[in-house]
Amino acid sequence: MASCATTAFSYDSNTLEVTIISAEDLRQGRHHVGRGAFVTVQSGQSVASTASGIDDTHGYPLWNERLHINAPPHGGWIQVDVAKRRHGDATNSVHIASVKIPMSDFAYGPIGYKHFLSYRLRDQEGRSNGIVNLCVRRLGGNGEAQFNGEKYTMGYPVAPVGVGYSAYHKY
Repeated sequence: MASCATTAFSYDSNTLEVTIISAEDLRQGRHHVGRGAFVTVQSGQSVASTASGIDDTHGYPLWNERLHINAPPHGGWIQVDVAKRRHGDATNSVHIASVKIPMSDFAYGPIGYKHFLSYRLRDQEGRSNGIVNLCVRRLGGNGEAQFNGEKYTMGYPVAPVGVGYSAYHKY
């Protein structure tokens, strides 16, 4: 069932494969979102969309579609929007909910590592409206040298010198 929304795509150093798996408890007003829900993934100028669901899933749509987008070269975010087509027309759609995902959430790990993530969706007024489940995988070599080592190190935040020292030191 997995398909690619963009057919002629060249994989360069910043390519991300975003698999939109499913969503949970999507509502439009007080009613569950039924047929016609689709997802758009955007990062900078790169945009890709899933096909709309044809089955009435009572607020739990299932897509399982792979989308390919170009990630910004120096971090940033990707935006995931869920919308519903009106009468089967993509140009006449209603926004349901969205989320902005920071690139730092899936920047670690080797090239090809799959990050399975779930995010709370928000409607246009900021209220929670369901959850989207997705998988993100880096396909290109942007930062390969940074992630091809065997060991990963973790930094710990420290207090600036001379600021708030008494809070960190017991007498």
